[in-house]
Amino acid sequence: MSASISPDGKTIAATENTIDNKNSLVLINTNTGKETESIPVPGNAYLQKARWSDDGTSICMISLTNRGEGIVTYKVPDKSWETLIAEGPVDYQSAILRHDSLFYVSSVSGTENIYVLTPDKKIRMLTNSKFGAIDPLPDGSRILFCDYSSSGNNLCFKEIPKERQVKSAGSTQAFFMINEIKAPVRKGNSEPPKTYLPTKYRKWQHLFGFHSWMPFYADIEEIQADPTAIRPGFTLMSQNQLSTLTSTFGYEYFNRLHKFHSQIIWEGWYPVYEARIDYGDRPVINKPDNTIGNPLNINPGIYFNNTLSLPLRFSTGKYHQFLQPSVSAIYQNNYIYVREESRYDYGQTQVSGRLYFFNYHTSSYRDIYPRWAQEIDLNFSAYPFDKEFYGSLTTLRTAFYFPGFFRNNALRVRFENEFQTTSKFLRPNWINFPRGYKNIISEKLGYVSVDYISPLIYPDFSIGSLLYLKRVRSGLFYDFARGTNNYYLNYFGEGGTGIDHVNKFAESFSSFGAELIADFHILRIPYMISAGAQAALIKGTRSPVFEAIFSIDIYGMIIGRSGKL
Repeated sequence: MSASISPDGKTIAATENTIDNKNSLVLINTNTGKETESIPVPGNAYLQKARWSDDGTSICMISLTNRGEGIVTYKVPDKSWETLIAEGPVDYQSAILRHDSLFYVSSVSGTENIYVLTPDKKIRMLTNSKFGAIDPLPDGSRILFCDYSSSGNNLCFKEIPKERQVKSAGSTQAFFMINEIKAPVRKGNSEPPKTYLPTKYRKWQHLFGFHSWMPFYADIEEIQADPTAIRPGFTLMSQNQLSTLTSTFGYEYFNRLHKFHSQIIWEGWYPVYEARIDYGDRPVINKPDNTIGNPLNINPGIYFNNTLSLPLRFSTGKYHQFLQPSVSAIYQNNYIYVREESRYDYGQTQVSGRLYFFNYHTSSYRDIYPRWAQEIDLNFSAYPFDKEFYGSLTTLRTAFYFPGFFRNNALRVRFENEFQTTSKFLRPNWINFPRGYKNIISEKLGYVSVDYISPLIYPDFSIGSLLYLKRVRSGLFYDFARGTNNYYLNYFGEGGTGIDHVNKFAESFSSFGAELIADFHILRIPYMISAGAQAALIKGTRSPVFEAIFSIDIYGMIIGRSGKL
């Protein structure tokens, strides 16, 4: 640790602490990368902040022992140690040798300031900063340093005075409450030192570490969109010490059914494996009409999802990238009636592949969206064993973010496209229709959307610990879509769905409108809640369509995961 390169660039000085707590100063050849020397520290003091002198003959370090912190130096030609400032109850931030003087930062005055220890062993105070002066760099007759002020950090320099009030090490002690507390005096023989032996950590013996539970059942993904999706039951959450295995187990009682849920995410290897099993719900029974009887034996519903993904994260300056290819298989034991064979088909398996990528600029705290960002989501799914019921679905979703006209404003442009092959049953579109349209499925659909989002006010209003209103924002939008072979649906009793009519040609859909949304927190829950209203005027109509907007940001500022309804 604490690597420092010599002025001639040939040697690296670093501190080392071994598993048996032996401290050393290590010298490394920069050309070969091999250690040339390992020097034990006197008294086995713990070393920090190694720094070469300007002439390359000495290495200055901060030492830490049971007496406190001090400053020591190692003279390379003589291979000898020298204590410049003895260990004591004073904190040192950094130290550097220039010629025969030691410049260091100490908090002995109550705030961090820069001092110099002269060859005559006298201490002089060079700065008197109100909030703190750190990272000194002597440069000729002046010293450069960073001064912290109420408005932030400032880069400063100051002439090194030839005469300065001499202050001894003990004359600048500030008042601290801790100094008024006397350490208890131990009586009797001190405890013998303990010996710690390293043991091999076996992952398979530490797979589960239950850390939290809830006296009800809640699916985190589901309550993001619907906070009322809480059921009687319980939820257990586990995470091992390496954070490589995360798991949840839950039980719920709803609609007179006992349901069990489990999810495991294994991140110890690449690719990442995720499995989810839900058991106990009623399976879907799909039949043409009520004249056909139900299956004789109906098993409890099973939902089984297996996913392999390869999450790759990159950072380049102010930009962060994420690339994740994944494949998944979902099994559901639904019953689908086959009229030609007068029987029910039991169980269907969906296989899908996904390629997800985003690149975004680091956001400030008040940014609603990143100033610059690009998102691409390509998905393909099919039912290879049930082609007579479901066709394939290919989806491409993209989003591009740009800075707005004013600070913290954002412009979002989305392009989406989808194509599905049809069979006996339609599958809902994965991409968006223009806002305001409902109950339409298209075999081929293209979508373009433009949003301009702007914060209105930051009330910073709170009602105790019940509510904190962070921000009120608004947005203007325009949506356009073109769909081919459009199925208009209608809904009837008991959740049934039917096709009202089909337009076997290409149609255009468009809408524009505005949103008004408030961002707030309830009961000091760290996840931000967004709620508001949306008004969309559909092409060819005179009255706008109003909708409520609600989402919970359980992922922070991660793009592409929204819970908007």
